[in-house]
Amino acid sequence: MSKIRKLLGALSDIFTVKKCVACRELLPYDSKDKLCEKCRCDWELEKRKICTVCFEAQVDCRCGFGKKSVDSVRHIALYSNEEKDCVVNKIIYALKKSNNSDVFEFVAQEMADELLQKKYMKNAVIAGIPRNPVAIRKYGYDHAKKLALCLSKLTGVKYIDAFGHIGGKTEQKKLNKYQREYNAKKNCYIKENCIEDIKGKNVWLVDDIGTTGAMMSACAELLKKNGAMKVNCIIAARNEKK
Repeated sequence: MSKIRKLLGALSDIFTVKKCVACRELLPYDSKDKLCEKCRCDWELEKRKICTVCFEAQVDCRCGFGKKSVDSVRHIALYSNEEKDCVVNKIIYALKKSNNSDVFEFVAQEMADELLQKKYMKNAVIAGIPRNPVAIRKYGYDHAKKLALCLSKLTGVKYIDAFGHIGGKTEQKKLNKYQREYNAKKNCYIKENCIEDIKGKNVWLVDDIGTTGAMMSACAELLKKNGAMKVNCIIAARNEKK
C-alpha cells in the first residue's frame, strides 16, 4: 500500500501545476520550493533586512508592539504599504484573499523553522487570532485559523480553536490605533470549552500581519485571564508603519 501511495504522490507531483506562492509564475514540475528563483532570492533578502531600531535582521528582531499581556512577538519579514510589488506584500495579500493552500503551507513552514530551531514549543498550544465574521463571509475562510492549523500540523503542537468574534461592520484595517484597541476588546471572547486546554500553557498566537498589535493584545489578555502561563505571538510580517 505504501508503494502505491508513493507512486500516486509522484504522479500527482508530475501532473499538478505548481506556481510560485508570491508571483504565481509556473514552477518546474520537479521543484521542491514553493517560490520561484527570483521570489526566493527577494524573500531571503527581506527576512534579512536590518531593523533600524535594534539593528538585527527581521527574523531576529524583537522590537514588538509593547502590548500588555504579550510576552513576545516574532515576525519573519517586514510589510510596507508603499511597496505593492514586494514579495512580502504579495504573500500577505495571498494569505488574506486567495485561500491557496500552498501559500499557507509555505508561511507555516517558515514559522515552524523559526520556532523549532530555537526550541520554543515546549508546553505549548497554538491558536489563531480570530477574523471578523464579515471578512470570513466575504472571502470564505479565516486565514489566521488556517495558518495556525498548518503550523500545528508541521510542529505537532496542538491547535486550540480558542476564540470567538462577535462581528461588527467595521474591519480593523479601517480603524486608527485607539479605535482598533477598543474594537478588539469589544468583539473577542474565549470559548468556554477551550479554557481547560490553555491553563498553564505557553500559547502561541498566529496571524498574518501585525500593525498596532491591538487584536493580539486583546487575545493575549483574555488568555492570561483564563490561565495561560505565557502568550507569545508569531506573525508572517510586521507592518513597517504601525
